[in-house]
Amino acid sequence: MTLPTHFPLAVAGGKTVQIPSVGFGTWGGGNPGWCKAATLTALKQGYRHLDCAWMYGVDEEVGAAIRESGIPRSELFITTKFWPHFSAPENLELCLDQSLKRMGVDYVDLLLAHWPVAFKPISREALENANNRAYVSKSEKGILVEPGTDKAVIDWEHTTNNIATQAGQKGSYVPTWQAMQRLVSTGKTRAVGVSNFSISEVKEILPYAQDVPMSCNQVEVHPWLPNNELIAFMKEHGILVTCYSPFAGQKADGETLLKDPTVKKLAEKNGMDVGQLLQSWAVQRGTVPLGKSQTEARIKSNLAVRELSPEDMKALDALEIPNGKGRTISYSEEWGVNLFTN
Repeated sequence: MTLPTHFPLAVAGGKTVQIPSVGFGTWGGGNPGWCKAATLTALKQGYRHLDCAWMYGVDEEVGAAIRESGIPRSELFITTKFWPHFSAPENLELCLDQSLKRMGVDYVDLLLAHWPVAFKPISREALENANNRAYVSKSEKGILVEPGTDKAVIDWEHTTNNIATQAGQKGSYVPTWQAMQRLVSTGKTRAVGVSNFSISEVKEILPYAQDVPMSCNQVEVHPWLPNNELIAFMKEHGILVTCYSPFAGQKADGETLLKDPTVKKLAEKNGMDVGQLLQSWAVQRGTVPLGKSQTEARIKSNLAVRELSPEDMKALDALEIPNGKGRTISYSEEWGVNLFTN
């Protein structure tokens, strides 16, 4: 069996579009200019799916790589996401417009809500002049912070009901979702979806996702955190799962999935790099991995997914760390909210 090169993605009118089954992630630090060089390498190696976000602060570099590659915009699938301080319905289009302008494109293929929590912006003017570069303060990004701290002020009104209720507040993501849907008719995005939403948070929106469906839920997924229940629920409702951090981050004790003995053994058995193995596992499960690398050889191998035997899939499945303890990215403590709870 050859692994699929594309998956169907639900869009308005009961139709689907094709999304490449392996994407290139643009999140992460590095030396100035790293993203342009890495993205250009990825495009030259055959990637046609770029995963971006306002908060990554690299839209200009992504756009420069696209232009230098000479690849027509129509051959690319581009995702972007709005950060929580743009979550109020009246601010969504502003965030999308900024990303489009910085990338130098007329539309994205998929717009995602980056998190199910909302922040309060300092002001509309602050959003219009926000600096989204890495390592600048929240205030420079236009995020309102609590006096004397660097903690973002939560906008409970536009936070999901699940998170708001747990904090003794009232919230609903429905108005934000409906504003996202309206952006499809502007032609600035072909589809809309969410990221880091739990099952209950997806359920909050599903009744309002008929004519313009929820196309995608992007979440952290890898063998330490396979997210089986959530993925099964998404598939049941025709929602594609894209997977960030498919190689997992580093644990507090320094352990990494890429150096796991089982992963290394299986990669060697299959004549693969460890990243290639983990990307193959993800695609074989019907999900879209969004691996990132700055090394040309790894960028190339991460795209070359191949079928794994049932035994190898089970061996990787067995690496799950129970009760969600395999998660390596969470802002629950920093933001003072309960993320990833059903």
